[in-house]
Amino acid sequence: MSNSNLTIQGLRGIDVDAAAAEFWLRNSSEVRQAAVINRPDDPISIPNESCSDTSIVPSAYRPPVLASERALLWTTPHGLSFQHALEQHYPESHIIKLFFVMAQSLDESTNNDYGVGLLRFTQFCDRLSIPEQDRMPASETLPVQSPSSTAENWLAGLRFWHVINGAQWHGERSECLRQVQRGLHRLAPPDSDPKHRPPITLEALIQLHQGLDLSSTFDVSVLAIASLAFWCGCRLEELVIPAPDSFDITKHVTRSVLPIAAHDSDNVQHSTFHIPWTKTTGTNGVDINITARNHPTCPHAALFRHIKANPNIPSHAPLFSFETYNSTWTPMTEPWFLDRCNQIWVASGHPHMPGHKSAGPWGFS
Repeated sequence: MSNSNLTIQGLRGIDVDAAAAEFWLRNSSEVRQAAVINRPDDPISIPNESCSDTSIVPSAYRPPVLASERALLWTTPHGLSFQHALEQHYPESHIIKLFFVMAQSLDESTNNDYGVGLLRFTQFCDRLSIPEQDRMPASETLPVQSPSSTAENWLAGLRFWHVINGAQWHGERSECLRQVQRGLHRLAPPDSDPKHRPPITLEALIQLHQGLDLSSTFDVSVLAIASLAFWCGCRLEELVIPAPDSFDITKHVTRSVLPIAAHDSDNVQHSTFHIPWTKTTGTNGVDINITARNHPTCPHAALFRHIKANPNIPSHAPLFSFETYNSTWTPMTEPWFLDRCNQIWVASGHPHMPGHKSAGPWGFS
């Protein structure tokens, strides 16, 4: 008989409500206060990704590596045992490929977020002197106590760390963990989660269009990006690069998609171009479909205005590169785009300004 059936059999004939009432009568009021009324002496804090404390207890299991490399290179006694077990059956070259492919299943930014979560989990274990062998597989209660349980992406990183090290993950079945997360969401101040910022509205897009100088190749590019992001549901990371030195031809769309053909259907113009990567499709990419609209911020018109204003840019350059005053070119970057948008919205008094790239309403992640 299963444990659940034994429990059901044992509860038959018992007045659960009466038993609960008797329990509270037999226990002191302090118990009720501790469970229901009292708050911790210290306020409950929600972990902050920008926290500068990266100190951990030195360990051979955790070499000093980049945050994006921690999920792969930080390990535990269980992780080493898993690797040694693989070595008994497969050549080392195959094992290296296995771990490499698993690590490549995530985008670099996701790897970085997961690495932050592992750091916080490790700091928590260090503070409580949790033995190395008890950190993986983590018990159902350990992630509950850890600060990483307050951030879903950090918890996902802890799960991925278990998977990549061949360890069982108990978090999926932990009702306690789910209730703790719900409680922490309710305890958090309303403005503590930047992911719930207001979206960009059509009014904001119109204000942006009115504030841009369309004789500037830079501003023409800004309008094209903003219009595509708004009307076509694109994420900014699918259109612009994070920084001047972060261009990746496997992820970022280039001007090799040109020329983009314009088609007419029922007197409505539309076009399509392919981007090589998205967060959901990976390297399969997706087609961006642009339909003309009778509106000043028409994405079809904005895209072709950008292409016409910036004709002398090589095919290997990012699509939203723009020509500069000295007959050279430079790619549009996320900070430049957001700064220009913010500049115009601040001047117009618009209340919904995008924030940090991981939380802005333009759809960064």
